[in-house]
Amino acid sequence: MTDNKSLIWDETFPSLLLNGEGTVAFLHGQTTADVFSHKPLERIFLSCWLSAKGFLKAILEIRLSDYMAEIVIISGEINSIRDGFESVIFPADKVKLEVIDPIRRIQEINNNNSWKKSNSSWIDNNNLILEELTNSTKATKEELENWKIRQGIPSFNREINGQTNPYELGLGDIVNLDKGCYLGQEAMARLFRSKSLKCQLRYWEAYGESKEFDIGKKFFSTNQDERLKKNVGVVTSSNRVNNNFFNGLALIKKNFLNQDLCFSENGDSITIKKTISFTNPF
Repeated sequence: MTDNKSLIWDETFPSLLLNGEGTVAFLHGQTTADVFSHKPLERIFLSCWLSAKGFLKAILEIRLSDYMAEIVIISGEINSIRDGFESVIFPADKVKLEVIDPIRRIQEINNNNSWKKSNSSWIDNNNLILEELTNSTKATKEELENWKIRQGIPSFNREINGQTNPYELGLGDIVNLDKGCYLGQEAMARLFRSKSLKCQLRYWEAYGESKEFDIGKKFFSTNQDERLKKNVGVVTSSNRVNNNFFNGLALIKKNFLNQDLCFSENGDSITIKKTISFTNPF
């Protein structure tokens, strides 16, 4: 994808449905969004679902209507979310949860703007042809993978690994600190007050051999004397663009965030950039 070429992200996601008069209050207490501010329904909105310790477990997109919320799981594991919600639903909450058919979602994409700033649409009739909806081109699997990496959209079991928080992953703009109590809120407040993060998500690109850029591989501060090498960060996502050109995502340690160059274990040069959608945490 070139910087000026617009394509369509057309993907079907696992989905949940919350029903009952307590739906809004329940979601307000379980996610990072100020859900009450989105009622009545005006648009689809993003939110995070966290652990009690503030680690990111899922990125959700939510559509509200009267006593009901449809939830698309952008990144996360549906069974974990279902079990987590069900474990804290009590009769007094007046809400029921069910797994529903996956929801098809479309969004215009490019490399100029954050995916979080562009409106998305949910398609209720999966028989509709994309061209009839938008007169645009659906991104190929390869184009979509490359775009997601350049944007810095965290993937489950990669960037969302049970040890990262929304601020480290550039999702601070979908975390509300002023709405009152919610799951993981105290941990988010502590991070915000301390303004101290171990690492941040960054985009990387490099030429070299694939084994040097596998998930879990470390990046280093120099390609010279072993005694001077410092571990800069670790690869969380890796994508082969062509024969010897790779890009991906990495968690870079806070002391090296100002560097735009690092090295693989084999000495290959690696360019580091901020992802397109990364929101500065503080």
